[in-house]
Amino acid sequence: MATVRFSLRQLELFSAVARTGSTAAAGEEAALSQSAVSASVNELEQLLGVTLFDRVSKRLVLNDAGRALQERATRLVRDARSIEREFSGGSPPCHLKVAASTTIGNCLIPRILADYQEQYPDRRVDTHICNTQEVIRVVAEAQVDIGIIEGPDAGTDLVSLPWRDDELVIVASPSDALALAQRESGGPVPDEQLRDARWLFREEGSGTRDAVRKALQPHLGPLCPHMVLGSSEAIRHAVALGLGISCLSRLLVESMLERGALVRLRTGFPRLMRPLSVVLHPARSISAPMSQFLGLHRSG
Repeated sequence: MATVRFSLRQLELFSAVARTGSTAAAGEEAALSQSAVSASVNELEQLLGVTLFDRVSKRLVLNDAGRALQERATRLVRDARSIEREFSGGSPPCHLKVAASTTIGNCLIPRILADYQEQYPDRRVDTHICNTQEVIRVVAEAQVDIGIIEGPDAGTDLVSLPWRDDELVIVASPSDALALAQRESGGPVPDEQLRDARWLFREEGSGTRDAVRKALQPHLGPLCPHMVLGSSEAIRHAVALGLGISCLSRLLVESMLERGALVRLRTGFPRLMRPLSVVLHPARSISAPMSQFLGLHRSG
């Protein structure tokens, strides 16, 4: 990469001379001697290989090359001063990069962003929504500041911190045989009927699939999926259409449960909970803006 040979200070002094028309006046503004300003301008001209001023009646007048440089130099100096003001004022600008697994990204992140932007309208947050394995990869490669995943352990050398809990619920279409039987009996669905049901699961590598497997296996043993779909959003719609049953985040299905598009199947199990975790590279720490972003929804 080529090294920039001139300095921002040289551009600043050049702009002052262009504006005032003399090295003496520019020196007074910059609290420098006339000779120091003149030397700076001369060095800038030598570095650029072009004359920037015409000397007319003891005045320095911009020539065509000088006028071409003046606009860009003025903009650079203005931007540099703006950076100095913003970053030295105690509340520097903030640009977060966050990766989130699919369910969290689709269900929680929009709510968090809305609250965060209301409190900190000048801060920017970029989000990357993908499956858990992809979140872990981009965090490990330091492409994002933090990742938010379903599960307690990233399974790598990343730092994993507990964030909040999420409830998993077993859902079916209102017309599903298990839902109809539950309505008639008023009791929980027997375990053997759940084992024999047509289960819809996420793909391998999904945090939701791993969490569902860990939650259900102690009660039902290993389950063989009837169908595998690439997103929890697709699964909830497939369940509503009667293609099978599934175990999904309550965050994802709550609105469909409320309007009756899905039915929660009651079981004899304790509540199925899964942790949601924040993962970050061990060389990184959680900054104040990150903590503020995460703290908005830490409680369940």
